[in-house]
Formats: sequence, C-alpha cells, structure tokens
Amino acid sequence: MARILALLLVLSFTLSALAVPVPPMNGVVNDPDSQLSLWQRKALIQQVSDLNARTGTQTVVLLIPTTHGETIEQFANAVFNHWHPGDATRNDGVLVLVAWQDRKVRIEVGSGLEDMLTNALAKQIIDEYMLPAFRQNDLNSGIVRGVEGISTVLASQPLPKAQPPSFFEQMAAWFSLWKSLLMLAVVIIALTVKGKIRTLAGLFLIACPLAVILFAYSEQNPLLLPFTLFCAAVPAFSLLMMLCVWLIYPQRLTTAGRQKYHESRQLTYSRGSEISTDTTTYTSSESSSHSSSDNSNGGGGSSDGGGASGNW
Repeated sequence: MARILALLLVLSFTLSALAVPVPPMNGVVNDPDSQLSLWQRKALIQQVSDLNARTGTQTVVLLIPTTHGETIEQFANAVFNHWHPGDATRNDGVLVLVAWQDRKVRIEVGSGLEDMLTNALAKQIIDEYMLPAFRQNDLNSGIVRGVEGISTVLASQPLPKAQPPSFFEQMAAWFSLWKSLLMLAVVIIALTVKGKIRTLAGLFLIACPLAVILFAYSEQNPLLLPFTLFCAAVPAFSLLMMLCVWLIYPQRLTTAGRQKYHESRQLTYSRGSEISTDTTTYTSSESSSHSSSDNSNGGGGSSDGGGASGNW
C-alpha cells in the first residue's frame, strides 16, 4: 500500500511538471512570446550582460504570459532550479520573472546573494521601480528599472528613491515605427503630388546626417534604432517617389515643367468650363423651349526560495 501511495505521489508531481513546463533558457533575456520589440530586447540584453560582467554574478530575465495556476513563487523556484543561474559554488544567481497576463512579478535570489540583495530590498525594487511602469502597461520600462535597482544593490550602493521615467524613455515607449513609416509615406506622397520638390529636398538634407548620428549612438543605446530607421526612411522614400514621378511625368521635376503642367491644367479647366457653360446654356434654352410647349542555461546556482514578489 505504501508503495502504491509513493507511486501515485511521484506520478502527481510528474503530471504537474508536465502541465507547467519550464521554458528553455536562451541567453540572459528570455521572451518566448515576443512581448518586447527587437530593439527593446537588444537594449535589455546589453544592460543585463553589463551587470553580469561588472559584478561577476548572473542575472537572467524571463517573461511569460502565465504560470498556469502555480504561484509565482513556486514557478520562479522551479525555473531557478532548472536553469541554475550563477556559479554553483557561490550560488549567486538572480531571476527576474514577469507573468504579464497574471500581472505578477518575482525576483528570485540565490542564497549566496541573500545577504546583499535581501528580501526587503528585492521587495522595494519591485514596488518602487517595477510596478509603477507595469501598471501603465509598460513592461520594458519596468524590467529595465528593476535591473537598474538590482545593479545598484549588487554594486553595494544604497538604493535611491525611484525617479519618474525620462522624456526619452516615454518617447521610446510611445513610438511605433510601423505607424510612423506609414504616416511618413503618406506625407511624402502628398508633397510629391503637389510638386513640393524643395520641401522634399529639405527633408532629405536634414534626415541624412540625423540618421548617421543616431546610428552612431545606437550601438550604445539600442532604443535609438527605431528613430534611426525612421530618419533613414525619409531620404529613401523621397528618392523613390521622385523616381516614380520622373518615370511617369518627368516635366514635373523642373520649375518650367511644373509651370507648364499647371498652365495646361488651367487651360483644360477653362475649356471645360466653357464647354460646360455652353452645354448648360443649350440645355437651359432647350429646357425652356420644351417647358413653354409642354410645361479602409546558467552555471549551476539553485534557489531556496529567497526573494520577493509583487502584483499590479
């Protein structure tokens, strides 16, 4: 009987593990559902990698939609013991786990760092650094600020009071590259159709050096990448539209050609008005005559449950 109960207990643990599989560890930032944009993920990888290189510890990040009924503490403990971040002897790993559909977050700390990154400090980082951004549906800023807090603590510095996001951070979170490119295409098409070649040339001259400057700084700050691509798209779209116009109606690219084009349009309109007037007069007289007659993976750390959690 005891063997049967033990077998049933092992089977239940096995089924539970199969029901909530731990995702594989692919680097220091793991976002299997792609909640972060490409440049946000790249910037976060750079930030966490710098932290690990500077402190000699290993911090890893995991974003998942849900823990599938498990508590955030249980799931974080399972992930930590499966990934083994940090050194196996020092046990100096840190796991930042965000379950965004469950609106829960956990900082799991290896026992080798618990004297430095205490439960109270982990709780403070979550409450003051991460949750305010999460409550505004800004996952990236919350995780970035959480890693900043962990970095400060692991550098043996006092944890300062959290500051509101900077103007650039707000812009980076609000900016949508694809919507901006669509709007840019509409504006350039409108300027081309109206013959505003000087305006297009001015945009070209401004955007080219700006794209080069942003590209040079984007290596240190990957969040500049979407703005770099937007600036690079201005001359590309402008040249493309001018090429199309040159192939379809080349006279419109010169001052004399545009003037001749507008004069021909006015002449056509004038003639059309005269014909329309004559037709109207004829119709009117004819009508009068008839009327008169008809009427759109880490190094080997393990967790003993230290850390802190939070909900938003």
